[in-house]
Amino acid sequence: MLRHHLWIAGLLISWLPVMAASNAPTATVAVAPTVVSAQTARECADCPEIVVVPAGTFRFGSAAGDREADPNSGEIPAIPVTIARSFAMTRTEITVGQFRLFVEATHYPVAGDCRVPSGGGWQRFPEHSWQDPGFGTPQTDADPVVCVSVADAKAYAAWLTAQAGHTYRLPSEVEWEYAARGGTSTARFFSASDSDEASLLSHACEYANIYDAGAARDLAFASPYARCVDARTYTAPVASYRPNAFDLYDLIGNVREWTEDCYTSSNEGRPDDARPWIWAGGCESRVVRGGSYASRPSHARAAVRESEAEGLRQADLGFRLVREMN
Repeated sequence: MLRHHLWIAGLLISWLPVMAASNAPTATVAVAPTVVSAQTARECADCPEIVVVPAGTFRFGSAAGDREADPNSGEIPAIPVTIARSFAMTRTEITVGQFRLFVEATHYPVAGDCRVPSGGGWQRFPEHSWQDPGFGTPQTDADPVVCVSVADAKAYAAWLTAQAGHTYRLPSEVEWEYAARGGTSTARFFSASDSDEASLLSHACEYANIYDAGAARDLAFASPYARCVDARTYTAPVASYRPNAFDLYDLIGNVREWTEDCYTSSNEGRPDDARPWIWAGGCESRVVRGGSYASRPSHARAAVRESEAEGLRQADLGFRLVREMN
């Protein structure tokens, strides 16, 4: 097993010069960039695929003139941030099948009491859980796991760390946004302006599972929807849509994702590196990123920041992990 771990570590390190040269952050683009590498690694039989994200710099957040930006969420102003070291990230959101392996191996008691779409809003049901998030039809093992809290995600990460022999954890908010941008500086990695709420014909459905015309019919939320159809009302199997240039899937849409950071409505005082912003006494709420199948177009952007109580279990809320690299 040690030899296997060393081989994987060597493989990851061998990618870095190519990835760093090919995927360095670039100027603003208006269309999805071409994926420059499809190399992945899996560190154990039950481990998710991981992809190396290269070091680089970018502007975290949104410019003051961005018409979609929420000035009350802390995404304004954009601040320069340096990612000094490469890191690896799970290629997709953690799936139902991957989470089930953990639960069965550890007998981890995951509670129910999940909030699910109901009657044009969200309602908590004690009987709904990650095993049955209330979609009417069962999720597949390839769907992203939902109805998991921060504690559930961290428990899975600790188990995976023991399985792989390397540290897995929730991404920092900065790592998450850097990865989601995939080297672009537009609101969405696939578009500068044709997937917002003013678009009469949106291209979002080619790249993300968000609140679209079909979901608006089925879920009846009182919010704007993307003028396209992505063929999914609820979750889609991971990697059903196009990846960004870092070969990462579903960072925009499908399910919202937990990050390590405590939520604050201002960026003032934030570190200018990849460290998570957390408080010594713990978080009142955590930052959630990425938007979901239930997110209006303006909430499905790389810079969008949302706040949720860390104990929340909701049927559009899951996670992915970072694998630390020495």
